[in-house]
Amino acid sequence: MTIELPPRDLRVHVLAVTGDSGAIPHQTYLGGSVSDGEALRDALGADVDTTHAEVFAVRDIAPMTLRDYIAQAHDVPPARMEGDGATLDGLAGDVVVLAPRAVEGVRALDPSSVLDYVGAYAVAEADDTPRELPPAAREPSLAEPDPPARAGMRRRAILWIVLGALVLAALVVFAAS
Repeated sequence: MTIELPPRDLRVHVLAVTGDSGAIPHQTYLGGSVSDGEALRDALGADVDTTHAEVFAVRDIAPMTLRDYIAQAHDVPPARMEGDGATLDGLAGDVVVLAPRAVEGVRALDPSSVLDYVGAYAVAEADDTPRELPPAAREPSLAEPDPPARAGMRRRAILWIVLGALVLAALVVFAAS
């Protein structure tokens, strides 16, 4: 079964590994992989970028559900997975999760018999609606510096310190004699 992909596909694709679970080596963003990704590309029937693909056992993310993992790790709103919620939550064994960058430039996936296509889920879009700027950004002004300390105050303080030191020295000399 060939899955046609639209240009600039910004969806996360999920496939269940139904055949030999050792046919496709596990790989995650955190743990890396010891393979070159060739087995995954062969199983998907497409030249995907395997650095943006994950293959893992669903039990490895327990107690989190696969649906929760996709929502949190790939920024897919939970409402977009509701139709396949029971299927996603019921998966056991290994799964393949393809981030949107994994399928950049790919026109179709032609999964082998070891993979069952579960679905594709659109990631959350950035909210770039124009908003009014806060008042500080609309009316910039220079901050007023703190007023400088008066030089006379500094001189008076120094004078008192010197006088205090002289009196203390005189007292020490007088007490020693």
